[in-house]
Amino acid sequence: MTLNEVGKMAGVSRMTVSRYFNGGYVGEESRAKIEKIVQETGFRPSAQAKALKTRKTETIGVMISSLDSALLVNVINLLHASMEAAGYQILIMRYLQSKQLLIQQIRNLIAKGVDGLIVSLVVADDEIKKELELCPVPVVCFGPMGLEGISSVIHDDNSGLALIVDELVKRGHKEIGCLGPDFDSQMSSVRISAIQCEMKRKGLPVRKDWFLQCRDDTATHYEIGRRLAAEVISLPSMPTAMIALSDQIAIGALAVLAKAGVKVPVQLAITGYGNIDVGSFLNPALTTVDMNLQEIVDKITFLLLEQINKNQKIVEKVHVKPLLIMRESI
Repeated sequence: MTLNEVGKMAGVSRMTVSRYFNGGYVGEESRAKIEKIVQETGFRPSAQAKALKTRKTETIGVMISSLDSALLVNVINLLHASMEAAGYQILIMRYLQSKQLLIQQIRNLIAKGVDGLIVSLVVADDEIKKELELCPVPVVCFGPMGLEGISSVIHDDNSGLALIVDELVKRGHKEIGCLGPDFDSQMSSVRISAIQCEMKRKGLPVRKDWFLQCRDDTATHYEIGRRLAAEVISLPSMPTAMIALSDQIAIGALAVLAKAGVKVPVQLAITGYGNIDVGSFLNPALTTVDMNLQEIVDKITFLLLEQINKNQKIVEKVHVKPLLIMRESI
């Protein structure tokens, strides 16, 4: 069935039927006639045909590093709701922290005709920047870093980790360590640098043997936490507090510490980062940082839709401040 056939059955022009399906003005009488035919036949216009005419697919490509991250899953859920409310569907691809795969997936999404791109940046360099600058559709990046010349929403990890260090110091902790994935990865290096800078600013010692990392990029963050907690227990002298670079790492560590009889927070305080739901149900409940995901998604949505609706490139860098969530693990 075509728009012409619907028009003939409803006794209206093809143009009127087209305006009806595209949200344009249609008189009440004509609208009622078209709705009657639509209900009787179940007709819906072809998405491909609409895309050919409008040159829009009403889809947004979303690039994320991994689906293993509870934080990114939360972002995806929020983005889905936000974009759906604006009339768009999202198409998700992951790049597993591989620069070459990220570039390939960007090209794949462009080939599929997406109307815009949202990119979670945990790897970034001039090659990625150039690839995004060449995109024929609007782009918004988000993550702990932005890119010059590209609209970016930055979750301010420096502020978030400074909040944690400051709170630990207020509670008398001077011997602080860290648990994380490979410190050479861009995400980890940003957070490690933030912790160490704040510790130095407060005159605290930064001991390399208390900054523990797992270089196995196949391990989940829960497994990383379990492995590194075992290393903490075997240290000749433990710090009094450990900052985990994600909630999942902290949760994995807490399980091993509890089994070994290490009392948290009496013998060792531990914090996470990200404020995933399960953290509040632990015993002790996990102190963490909320990255303010709803505001991040709101900013991403606004910056992307503004570019799409105005049909022009807009470059803006937005920083979103995190919140310290105090619980019983410190």
